[in-house]
Amino acid sequence: MKHPTFEDIKNARETLRDISISYWFQDDLFTWRWWLLLVAAIIPWLIWIKFHDQKRTFEIMCYGLIWAMLASITDVIGADLILWGYPHKLLPMVPPLLPADITVIPISFMFIYQYAKSLKTYLLLSLILSAIFGYIIEFLFIKIGMFALHKWTHTYSFIGFFILSLVVYTLIKKLTPKG
Repeated sequence: MKHPTFEDIKNARETLRDISISYWFQDDLFTWRWWLLLVAAIIPWLIWIKFHDQKRTFEIMCYGLIWAMLASITDVIGADLILWGYPHKLLPMVPPLLPADITVIPISFMFIYQYAKSLKTYLLLSLILSAIFGYIIEFLFIKIGMFALHKWTHTYSFIGFFILSLVVYTLIKKLTPKG
């Protein structure tokens, strides 16, 4: 096998792009799974707008944006390493699971951050939510064909969600002015 060049990589990515877009048009767009992803991308934000603590909007949004950024980066890395995959997507060219990475996961943790009055409560609620995402939501998404585990486990996901919740909490507490 010859040593691959950047041109080889570009050509492979172009082929993958073309296949992905074709697959998306034929197997995703306007299917029930696509509609589910669209709803999942919009409804949680509407709920958050209605029920968030308006006195802490900036702080909670910063927390959520850090979550969304880290979730998206983690998801891209995991999908690129073929640890997991998404047979169906909302859009063919964005991070693997846009509705989860920038909506469902961050907003769920944003509500925990908003309502937890102590670190102990935050940790407990984060453990519970991490377990729900890692063991229940992922399992259901596998059952309906929207998520596939390759070299990954639900326990790794649970641990990953919880670690990310600790990282985001620590970052936002360090960034948020006291008083």
